[in-house]
Amino acid sequence: MTGDNGYSIDFDDRGEFVHATVSGKRVTRDVALAYWHEIIDECDRSNCSKILLDHNFEEMISMQEMIEVIGPVGAMLKGKIMAFYDRFGHYDIPEAGKMILRSQNIKMQIFHDLGEAEKWLMAN
Repeated sequence: MTGDNGYSIDFDDRGEFVHATVSGKRVTRDVALAYWHEIIDECDRSNCSKILLDHNFEEMISMQEMIEVIGPVGAMLKGKIMAFYDRFGHYDIPEAGKMILRSQNIKMQIFHDLGEAEKWLMAN
């Protein structure tokens, strides 16, 4: 069920990483910032440095909004490793985000298979 904030989030602490499933209709700048704050708070609580973002939105954030949000998200991800998986197959904008995050020395990879994302996180 999507809340008033435009998304719902579920966490599964897998020991070596936190699996965050974020779901909703459309990602916006504000939605992305809100769920990233929740993910980082969960990581801080569970003392994790690895995140599997299981993205379950019907509509991806716009390129313009991604560019606005990537700086604050990058600052939150400092010292963390992230694997990204999108259930709806939205990968063009996340690929651009990946290049920006990597330029900020953030280890991030995009996956088309959830199992592969988990294996990568366990190996890194």
